[in-house]
Amino acid sequence: MLEDRAFGYLHRAFAALFILYVLIPLGITAVMAFSDDNVIRFPIRGFSGRWFGHFFNDAQWINAAWNSLHIAILTAFMSMVLALPASYALANGKKARPVLQTLLILPLFVPGVVLGISVAMALGSVSLFGYDLFGSKFLVACAHTLWALPLAITVLVPTFETLDKSLMEAAGDLGAPPLKAFFNVIMPVAMTGIVSAGLFAFITSLNEFIMALFLTTRETQTLPVMLWLSLRSSATPQIAVASFVLAASVFTAVGLAYVWYGLSRRGRK
Repeated sequence: MLEDRAFGYLHRAFAALFILYVLIPLGITAVMAFSDDNVIRFPIRGFSGRWFGHFFNDAQWINAAWNSLHIAILTAFMSMVLALPASYALANGKKARPVLQTLLILPLFVPGVVLGISVAMALGSVSLFGYDLFGSKFLVACAHTLWALPLAITVLVPTFETLDKSLMEAAGDLGAPPLKAFFNVIMPVAMTGIVSAGLFAFITSLNEFIMALFLTTRETQTLPVMLWLSLRSSATPQIAVASFVLAASVFTAVGLAYVWYGLSRRGRK
């Protein structure tokens, strides 16, 4: 009994230390975003919101933020279109599943710089309907999907494995075609896992820097790329503001997912 209690205290202590390890850098960044200094320093000498004004009135920063959002949404969409059928097939297949699953998650182990250069060399000179792919948001989203897709599959395969296999059989017995049964029967039941997988894909793209550095132009720069370029030229608190906005976007996406999950559970009750 005493050992169990001691283990419980130790577990909580490690959890608290981990939370502090994550939150302290974010807290420092948030404080520096409200700095009145002209350069990044901590501790700050005074509080001011003027750097937020500079950020939201700077067309280049706002354009980078919108680019990041558009690419992240496109990446999440592309990842889910590919991950849903692949994950369902893996969850219901047995023979070649280990090999196929390994191949699908392999891009996670390839360095981002290698993927970025490979995509640029393979598709950079390609035109689609008269539209040059290099420097386009679509090309960046394709590259981000190489990392986001394995994460989505990792979430979706266990989700589909836990579903009752008789659901599709029952829908088929009632005359529903397989595709219609999947969308009308399987997807509503697996929606929590689907939303989680889409969220992983969205956040992966939103934060990705290395591939975007190789594949974007001045017009399609993402927020992480803009952060890096600005840090090289001038270390002002505006960089902390951009970091704060990026982190807030991630927390907002996660928060909205939790709200949706809570409302959906309440609706089922």
